[in-house]
Amino acid sequence: MPARPRIPNPQDGPLQAFAYDLRELGEGKVSVGWIADHAETTVSRAALYAALSGTRLPTRETVSTLLRWWAGDPAIEQPDDEEDYFTELTWAWIDRLPQDHEKRRFANEWRTRYQRLARDILFEREFRPRAAHVAIDVPPEQQRFIRELNDLIRKTGLEDELWLLLGEYTPRAERYLAGESIPTNATCWELAHRLAEFIPDSHFEDLRSRLLRSAEVARLARVRDRRIARGRRSETAEATD
Repeated sequence: MPARPRIPNPQDGPLQAFAYDLRELGEGKVSVGWIADHAETTVSRAALYAALSGTRLPTRETVSTLLRWWAGDPAIEQPDDEEDYFTELTWAWIDRLPQDHEKRRFANEWRTRYQRLARDILFEREFRPRAAHVAIDVPPEQQRFIRELNDLIRKTGLEDELWLLLGEYTPRAERYLAGESIPTNATCWELAHRLAEFIPDSHFEDLRSRLLRSAEVARLARVRDRRIARGRRSETAEATD
């Protein structure tokens, strides 16, 4: 993912307008790279940059991560007095901002805008014909993820006893290693935590960032290859008409 993703045209639609305004919001503030490397960040650098390109709807976690640093202010967040089970964890930082502070109002406005955008896009998808299923080979980027995960597992010395290493995550890990699926961000966290316990002189934060980055690139590669495969199928169908 390039350090400077293409600038979206706000005239091309609501998604592009949101991405454009989000880029503008970040001007003069901490960089995407700085946010990606922060210890509290759970979203990959690639996902953060992709949110600024306007090519697809970013996840709540991705948007919330950028807004915390660009619309909010972690320096003025106040600790939670008590756990609130009704607070959505993705946006919990907003509730830690002072009640009457301008930053809290501003952050809530951005959250509302994103939620409306996501609602409209998801509603539109409900009535859009599903893309045709296509079979693709495991992309090189996913193969690199598999090699990376295999290498980390070997470093634990428990490659022949995966259940001792990964517990209930073992069946999932076997699917990842076989190229059948790619872990979510939450699963990357759990894998990094378990691997760090058994790899000497390793650090959870480093392993987490490594897996998050690699998995995100692998997911983007699968999307790319499916798009290419569908394009080829359409060209073939048109040629035979």
